[in-house]
Order: sequence, then C-alpha cells, then structure tokens
Amino acid sequence: MNFRYLYIALVIAFAYMLFLSWGQDSERKKELVEAAYIEQIEIDEENPPGESAGFVEIQNQKIIVRVSPVTGKIWEVRLKEHTFLKNKDSLGVRVFGFNDEGFKFYLGSGFTTNNSNYRVAEIYSDYLALVSEDGLVAKKISLKDDDYEIFIEDTFIGQGKGDDLTPYVAMYRTDGKALDARGGFFENSSYTGVAFNTPGDPYVNSRLRSVDEKQEFLQTGGWIAFIQKYFMAAILTPGDREQTLTVIPPQSNGGVYVMAAMSQPSKDFDLRSGVEHRIFVGPKVRTDLMTRAADLELTIDMGWFWFLAQPLMMMLSMINGFVGNWGLSIVLLTIIIKLLFWPISAKGFASMAKMRSAGPKLKEIQERYKDDRQKLGTEMMALYKKEKINPAGGCFPMLLQMPVFISFFFCLRESVELRHESFFFWIQDLSAPDPFFILPVVFAGLMYLTMQLNPQPPGMDPTQAQVMKFMPLMIAGIFVIMPSGLVLYSVANSGISLVQQRAMYKKYGASDFNSGVGG
Repeated sequence: MNFRYLYIALVIAFAYMLFLSWGQDSERKKELVEAAYIEQIEIDEENPPGESAGFVEIQNQKIIVRVSPVTGKIWEVRLKEHTFLKNKDSLGVRVFGFNDEGFKFYLGSGFTTNNSNYRVAEIYSDYLALVSEDGLVAKKISLKDDDYEIFIEDTFIGQGKGDDLTPYVAMYRTDGKALDARGGFFENSSYTGVAFNTPGDPYVNSRLRSVDEKQEFLQTGGWIAFIQKYFMAAILTPGDREQTLTVIPPQSNGGVYVMAAMSQPSKDFDLRSGVEHRIFVGPKVRTDLMTRAADLELTIDMGWFWFLAQPLMMMLSMINGFVGNWGLSIVLLTIIIKLLFWPISAKGFASMAKMRSAGPKLKEIQERYKDDRQKLGTEMMALYKKEKINPAGGCFPMLLQMPVFISFFFCLRESVELRHESFFFWIQDLSAPDPFFILPVVFAGLMYLTMQLNPQPPGMDPTQAQVMKFMPLMIAGIFVIMPSGLVLYSVANSGISLVQQRAMYKKYGASDFNSGVGG
C-alpha cells in the first residue's frame, strides 16, 4: 500500500474539517442606504421586558411558549424533550429567547400599519387570545397537543375592511451564536443562518453576516427558516396565498436582522376572517420535516456526499429501531458496510499480501540497483508484473471508503437523533467527544497494528518513513475533538479491517506484524 497517497488524503480531509470549523464570512459591507418596504415592521431594539414583568406562558408536550401580553411577540420557545444538559433537571433548549448580553431572537406578527398594544382576552394551557387596546385587531396563539408548530391568527376587528393593512409574520434576530449552544469545534462548524425555499431553487441559504442587502422572493407557498445546529425556526407559508419572503439586514451595527413573510393584498382578502401563520420551532428530524413542507428536510446539512449520508442515516435509524442503542447501531452498520465492501477490500488485501511476500526480492533489487534509479524502476516493474502485484491496489479500497467516512461525519454532526444518546459505560453522548479519550487511543493502537501489517512502499525516503511512524498519534489527536460516535465507527471499521487483513495474509502465506514500521 502506498502510504504517500493515504497521507495526502488524510491531510486534505483534516484541512477540510478545519475549514468547516474556522472558516468565517468576510466583513460586513456598508449599511443599507435605502430601507426596504418591510421597514413598516417595527424592529424592537430595546431590551425585552423583564421576566417578572409579565410574560404569559402556554405549552404542550413538546414546547413552552412565552409571549409578551403587551406587544404580542413570542419572546421565548423552549423544547421540553431536548435539554441543554443530559440530566432530568436541565431546562429545555431555547430556540427563541434572549440573554443579558444583548442577544435576541423572537417572533412577531400582525399588520404593518398597526402597532397597537394588547391585553389578554383568554388564556388556557395551550391557547392565548389577545385584543388590542384600541379594539382594531385581535391575535390568537395556539398549540396542538403533541407538536412543534405554533399557530397564530391575526384578525382585523375594527370598522371597514382594513384595506390599508398588510399581514406579516417575522422573525427578528441579532448576530451571535445560538442560545444554549454547546461550545467547541463541532458546535461552531455547523451551518448557522437563513434559508429559503423558492420556486426557482428548493434551498437557498445565507449566513447572517453575508446578508448586506435585502433579499426577497415573491411566491405562493414555500418557507423561510433560521437554521442552527440540531434545531431551527421556520415560517411555513400556505400554498394558497401569495407572499413575499424577505430578509432585511440591520439598519445599524449590532442591530436586528428581519426574516419575514408578507401577504400580498387581494380583492378577496378578508382580514375579518383572520390570517393564519404556521411557525415550526423544533429539532431537525428528516422524517418529520418532510411531512411539514416541501424540501424542508434540505435544512439538514449532509455535506458533499449527501446522497450517501441520507441513506446511511436511514439505515442507522432502521437498525436502532431493532436494537434500541445508537452506538450499537453504528457498530452494526459498520459491519454491514464492511461486508458490502468486502469484494473490493479482499482484492486490496490480496495485493498487499503479495507485496509483503515479495518484500525480500524488492529489498534485494533496491540494494543491487541503489545507484541506478532508472534500472531500479525497470526491475521493480518487472517483478510486479511477474508476481502480479498492483502497488496501488491496497490504497484504492481505503480511498473508496473515504466518502463513507465523510458521510458519517456529517450524519453524526447534524443528526439531532444522536444528541445526548449513550453507547455503553463512559460514552454517554455520541455527539460529543470521548470524555476520557479512550476511543481515540484504541483507534491509534489499531492503526499502529495495521501499519505493522502493511509493507513499506518501495523507495520511501527516511523523512516520510518517520512521519508515518507518528501518523497514529496525529489521527488520535484529531479524534480527540470529534464526536465519539464517529470515532466509534472508525474503531469498529479499523478493528474489522485488521481481522480481515490478517486472514488474507494467512491465506497468501504473507508474514505477520513487523518488528517496526517499515521493517
């Protein structure tokens, strides 16, 4: 096996992971000079009311929603089943919310030319009705019993038809990392920003800081969402109402971004019947998102090899449905993958076994023609042809499995299903790094043993040979910050490969472990 190619592949993969984590968008451009027509929507840049000052709360089995009874804005949504820490006393993760550092993410709805204050008309555990102080508009916020959607109905109840009113629903967010987000490499590497569904493109996204001018799409149906790691908030527009989906950058530094859907006026538009809005605030579970709106599942970033990642995640979910343990499911899926790749892997191992058996002859040729590189190359190629050896044959199966490895990386990074899910013993969260570094150390040991089985590539220079000796430690260092689920897959994959390789070596009569790397 040519370790030079393996080394290059590993460096490229590592560089890509660093790019995902540390890549930053360019500096913000100049502020907008012209305000968008949605500027009628009030952007509240003042601190939200104190919690003791009177938020009202409704909830169901999935979410807790806190609403200002004065402005009618939804200031906080907590997810009951997705806690910040893995313990029963931990509070649910906030998607909408605010903190004392000035971060705000909230939702408002109503009519663009009406900014009346409200009072509470009715309130139940999962239902809130508000009426404006001037008696012109009413608002109802309701929840289904076991769902992540919030239903809002804005109604004009004043005199006349309200022809000058334009219904809207909008999310307001300042820049900064999501509330209750865990720190670290993988938390920061996930995509965070705005996404659209448009008639021309099912998925258009922009990071907040790259939004330096108004973006808008006039369409019927579709959605606009703010995406973060594991969770999202999305406005799901009806398929029978023409709306403008738009994003507006802040009008001042450190200001508020607006993500809104505005209904277009129509002769038949009766504001007295109420204008309904659907808001999804919850986890990014692919099977669930597919049922809510077309292409909403595209908000789950599966990377370059999404066509591999998606079926892998489906298979992983199916296996977990039988065994009830996500870690064990990863191991079983790894076994299945190794069985599927076995015909290709067997050829690679056979090639390496032949290469190892021919080692003494290769060494003899190298000693004989060490001062004549042209002759050395000719004699080595003649030996390869005679022994039916493909020098690159052992590298091909590994390179072929690299997309699977990257696909697993995105599955385990983006799948909320694995968040806070345990394996056995010390692995209590497959989406977090191994707390005791046991799996990275085990992988390093398996990689070292594998290197002892592999023949040293002919002509490898001493410097490269020394670098290869430290390769297990280098990879273990990378795996220290990777999700333990991904490292678990790598350990299982390496362990199975080691057993397979030794079996093939025995079949072809090749020698076992080296006394040292390259020996």
